[in-house]
Amino acid sequence: MVLLRIYRTVGKIILLILAVLIILAACAGMQNKKSATSYFEEGAVLVKQGKYDLAIKRYKKGLRIEPRSAVGYNYLGIAYRYKYDQLRSLDWKRREIEAFKKAIKLDPNFYLPYINLGTTYYVMENLKESAIYLKKGLEIFPEHPSRELIEQMIQEGEREVR
Repeated sequence: MVLLRIYRTVGKIILLILAVLIILAACAGMQNKKSATSYFEEGAVLVKQGKYDLAIKRYKKGLRIEPRSAVGYNYLGIAYRYKYDQLRSLDWKRREIEAFKKAIKLDPNFYLPYINLGTTYYVMENLKESAIYLKKGLEIFPEHPSRELIEQMIQEGEREVR
C-alpha cells in the first residue's frame, strides 16, 4: 500500500515535470520564431550593405509570415530596384513595379509605394504614369520632405499629357 502511494506520487511528479518541460520547450520555440518586422529590418541592413540577394530573401521570409504587409512589399520593391541598377535586367524592373503595386493594393493609404512607383516610372521616362502616382503620394502625405522636387516631377508629367 505504501509502495503504491509512492509510485502514484512519483508518477504525478514525473507528469508535472514533463508538462513543465513541454511548456518550456514551446516557449523557447516561440521565442526563436522571428517576426516579419525583424526580417524586414534585417533586409534593410543588407540593402545598405549592397547585399541585395540576401535582402530579397529576408523580405520574402517576412512576407511569408505577414503576406498582407504593404511595408514588406515596399521594401521588396526597393531591393528589386537596387538589383535592377546592379544588373540592368528588365525582369528586376518588372518585379520592382509589381512589388510597389502590390503594396498599394494592400494599403491604398500608404504613401511610400506611390512615391516609389512614381519615381520608378519617372526614371523610365514614363512621365505621365509617374505624375499619377507621385500626385497620389503627395495627396496622402503632403508634408513629404522632398515635396518641391516631387512637384517638379509631377509638372513634367502633366506637360507630357498636354
